[in-house]
Amino acid sequence: MSRLRATGLACLVVAWGSVRADNVLLIIADDLGTDSLSGFNVNPTASFPPTPTIDGLRAQGLAFGRFYAYPTCSPTRASIMTGRHAFRTGVLAPEINQLQPNDFTLPEALVASGVIGDRLACIGKWHLGNDADSPNEIGGWPHFVGTLGGALLDYDSFDKVVDGVTVPNSAYATTENVNDAVAWIDARGTESWFLWLAFNAPHTPLHRPPNDLHDYDSISDDGAPGSRDHYEAMVQAMDTEIGRLLGAVDLAETTVIFMGDNGTSGRVIQPPFASDHAKGSLYEGGIRVPMVIAGAAVDPSLAGTAYDGIIHACDLYATILELFGVVAADVVPQELVLDSRSFAPLLDTGAYSRDPADVMALTPSSAGTADGDRTIVGQEFKFILREGGAGELYRVDANPREAVNFLAGTLNASQQAAYDDLTARLAGYANQPEVHRMHFDGEGGFNLELGWFANASLTLERGLNLVGWEAVPGAEIIDNGDPVIILRDPAPPDDRAFYRVVDE
Repeated sequence: MSRLRATGLACLVVAWGSVRADNVLLIIADDLGTDSLSGFNVNPTASFPPTPTIDGLRAQGLAFGRFYAYPTCSPTRASIMTGRHAFRTGVLAPEINQLQPNDFTLPEALVASGVIGDRLACIGKWHLGNDADSPNEIGGWPHFVGTLGGALLDYDSFDKVVDGVTVPNSAYATTENVNDAVAWIDARGTESWFLWLAFNAPHTPLHRPPNDLHDYDSISDDGAPGSRDHYEAMVQAMDTEIGRLLGAVDLAETTVIFMGDNGTSGRVIQPPFASDHAKGSLYEGGIRVPMVIAGAAVDPSLAGTAYDGIIHACDLYATILELFGVVAADVVPQELVLDSRSFAPLLDTGAYSRDPADVMALTPSSAGTADGDRTIVGQEFKFILREGGAGELYRVDANPREAVNFLAGTLNASQQAAYDDLTARLAGYANQPEVHRMHFDGEGGFNLELGWFANASLTLERGLNLVGWEAVPGAEIIDNGDPVIILRDPAPPDDRAFYRVVDE
């Protein structure tokens, strides 16, 4: 099924419910973990930058204490963009960051639904492809202005891309992001819109922001890699500019989602997390990140409260669609496995139930291999499976430090039950595309159509019985950018045969 046919009826599938916003503003901070905001860290030895804007959103909205992302930025961004986990998209690490055209992105789903036309924009950091037109062509954004790579060399001098055209820029990056965002919002007038705003801050290089954006008067212009003061000044500068941004929107009509993309860097992370439990790791300091939602879709009775159930970054895909009245399962091509689960009802009632089999955070390691380290998180316990087969089991609901690996000793009954449950659920998340159709084509070939997986190494095998199998001679794999892969036997036998697909 081509993408055009898969989405052709999407505009008819709209379900208007009580949880709805005219506008949605998604704000992503880069390398900001729960340790670095006062609303998410109660450790008495921790230091926090002034963040009155983020604190104000928290006071007006709902905070999420168990919000999980990936240990690095690109996999998190891809999971929000596609509603799918990294082992499906193939975006496994910053070095493996290319979003593929087969996936059906959040902006593509919104445009197909017709609910807000093409009034969508992505501003700021991209890091899902290095081509200047990839945000528009692969991401599906009608408008993009920002930077393509993972980090800026200089926050005060860099090239930015505007819809495929590269232009020089000499404004401070955090300020320029907000300048572009405010200009775009103002141009929308009274029409509904969706804006994805991804700051580079507070990602390295650590530096002193413009003086009017922060209170850290004594710091030098350039910070050492481990300078917590410079890091905090960058966070405060971002908070100041978010305040200016919010001055351009009406929270009675706009839902604001603020989040971090992964944990704080180990060079500046602080208690309760150790430096090896930071960005790039599968520990809580690497993948548990702050998220606050405030504004139009949040019931006023929930103001200032916190939700401690598990939410994953990929859940934002279905949630944002539902905020616009769109049911994700009705617009996403059936050939694509959707991991995202909407938690939009939580914003209205404060209650949210979910199949326990879906309450998880599946996270490949930052090493960027499909069979690397991975973790799965339950409400109380968390299991980490290392690439070599070793395992770690922690209690993380009340103690995110992960100081005691229960698998180093003898498990008690509750620990054993958690271990059995988590390992069984983790094993169920296999990179196994689903067969959607089998048919002979007009040229005598036999085709198997499979749901698309970016990092699957598929082989078509054939047998005359269910015992002996061999690779199909001359088998073809057709991947033309649709949400399917076709495995074709160009010369099937005249007699009955069996086929199977093997993922190497």
